[in-house]
Amino acid sequence: MHNPNIILFVPLHAQQELWLISFPHSNQQDMKLYSDEELASILDQKIFHLISDAADRLGVECYVVGGYVRDIFLERPCDDIDVVVVGSGIKVAKELKNMLGRRAHLSVFKNFGTAQVKVNDGLEVEFVGARRESYSHDSRKPIVEDGTLEDDQNRRDFTINAMAICLNKGRFGELVDPFNGLADLEDGIIATPLDPEVTFSDDPLRMMRCIRFATQLNFQIEDETFEALERMADRIKIVSSERIIVELNKIIMAPHPSIGFEYLQRSGLLLLILPELAALDIVEQRNGRAHKNNFYHTLEVLENVAAPSNLPQLGEAIEVRTRSEKDAEEERLSEVSTRCEQMTEKEIVDHYKTADPFLYEILKSNSSKNRKEPTMAELAMWELLRGKQLGEKFRRQHVIGDFIVDFVCLKKKIVIEIDGGYHFTPEQQKADQLRTKILQDLGYHEIRFTNDEVLNTPESVITKLRTFIDKPSSTSMTPKASPSGGRLEGALWLRWAALLHDIGKTKTKRWDPAVGWTFHNHNIVGAKMVEHIFRRLKLPMGGEMRYVQKLVDMHMRPQVIADNEVTDSAVRRLLSDAGDDIDDLMTLCEADITSKNEMRKKMFLENFRMVRTKLADLKEKDYKRLLQPVIDGNEIMQMFHLKPSREVGTLKQTLKDAVLDNRVENEREALMQLLIQKAREMGLSTDESLSK
Repeated sequence: MHNPNIILFVPLHAQQELWLISFPHSNQQDMKLYSDEELASILDQKIFHLISDAADRLGVECYVVGGYVRDIFLERPCDDIDVVVVGSGIKVAKELKNMLGRRAHLSVFKNFGTAQVKVNDGLEVEFVGARRESYSHDSRKPIVEDGTLEDDQNRRDFTINAMAICLNKGRFGELVDPFNGLADLEDGIIATPLDPEVTFSDDPLRMMRCIRFATQLNFQIEDETFEALERMADRIKIVSSERIIVELNKIIMAPHPSIGFEYLQRSGLLLLILPELAALDIVEQRNGRAHKNNFYHTLEVLENVAAPSNLPQLGEAIEVRTRSEKDAEEERLSEVSTRCEQMTEKEIVDHYKTADPFLYEILKSNSSKNRKEPTMAELAMWELLRGKQLGEKFRRQHVIGDFIVDFVCLKKKIVIEIDGGYHFTPEQQKADQLRTKILQDLGYHEIRFTNDEVLNTPESVITKLRTFIDKPSSTSMTPKASPSGGRLEGALWLRWAALLHDIGKTKTKRWDPAVGWTFHNHNIVGAKMVEHIFRRLKLPMGGEMRYVQKLVDMHMRPQVIADNEVTDSAVRRLLSDAGDDIDDLMTLCEADITSKNEMRKKMFLENFRMVRTKLADLKEKDYKRLLQPVIDGNEIMQMFHLKPSREVGTLKQTLKDAVLDNRVENEREALMQLLIQKAREMGLSTDESLSK
């Protein structure tokens, strides 16, 4: 049935080569069998004995069910405790709350017949009464009736999630497994308790959950269950995009996400959810020339991004920290976070002031200067914030500790900072990082905008701010930082970039008799498609979407550089355009090397190693010699009495090109001469007092 050591994707086209990925046995979840006595020992915890006592007092049967039971046998940690009561789950929850007293919080959801008890130590227990469910054809919302334990297990999605362990004192630890879920766990099989067609028709989201569990656990979907997936795929249309994307993201974040996408494609679900990706599953041949299957190529790239250790070592050009160093840093940050929770605002500010007085003085002096001399961008931002578009009150030049922030909404604890030209000096960048740390420890969310964003695209500024104000707790609060950032949530968006990096190839595919199949500008076309895909799937339209767009758009740039002479100018432009996302971009590009020709693959990797080395060298060189001109658009507009316009952009680009090409030093006097010369060529007159 299930071979845990190998996954074979059979091609759908005769001309396509087999695509084979071998996964080690350890990727399938290990499991251990337990007797009822051993299960009782595992559940010998205070919370389960309290639940047992509560149920016995009320004279009802009580069972722990679902994922918690499954994960006991898989030896995986599980924080979700689901309890089924043959009777009123709400009554047992209330009884448990009374027994725990002030240590617990009770939430009751009468419309759903459920309750939740949160204990102060972070433990959460969900209670529900045993029930039977029936569905109408056009809705996922069930008609619910009271039922027996058997009824409740019948309604479960999969056999491995339908196991229950009794908590009543007389049967404490007894496993109830009517559908042989334990055997399916042993065999690595995903199957439904009842007729899979009925199961998927009743709740079509279970089709996504089926593939998600198979992907996360590296299990095989039972033949009858998979056939039902194929027949019922069209039912996914009644499920909201928000529900679908939760499951899709879990598939993407699995250790080997390609398993899930291959199942989605073969079942027909991918065509309904992400048709742009499904469309890549084709191979065309003409005059003996065929292009590769870009769908399976994409899955290989996704696998490489998900497990970058599979890639060859690409040199030591980029700084690498050891595991112990990372652990030490995480411990240090954790200690600081814990300490800050117990400190006053003044104590937190004093802590950082003492830790790095030099940077703190830079922070103070710059904020004081801003207070006396607001820039045009700051004045423009203030006009936006004073309007009624955001519905929140902001303060300007507000003192926090003893330094000043540009704007703050005290109610939402949101700080807005405008980055002018001086923000690109190395010292100021470090001072900015210090301010960010202080604000985070004080509980503020910092949002950063450039002068150009505020002056040239005020509508997008308002849109971004509204996103933060409406849902501040679920949005990344530091737009300047890469969404990947090493966190699990960030890794999600890098994987999305890998998934979508070639979606433009379907629209750009052309046949050229001289060279064969071409996909010119597929990166540009693909980047334009990202916004539509994110909007349709109800994915976040802020920094995450722009990050994916950027990586899709730029994923060919390092390859173009590597194919030619690796010059300082080309790499400097790449570094300037990619910004904080340069490392993620390089990771994606290296993952994109899937050639079966080992010599060609080795050549590409060596070229990318050279690009990485050059990037590291330039980062070091450009620490003092900056990539962003010291004269910004705000100053240009003041000098030439201009409003945001094409002329401002032309002058800015002239300065930037000169700096990137190393034709002039990034110093004020040299750039000012170049600026005045270019302005005269364009017929612009200067404000002489500002040019001195």
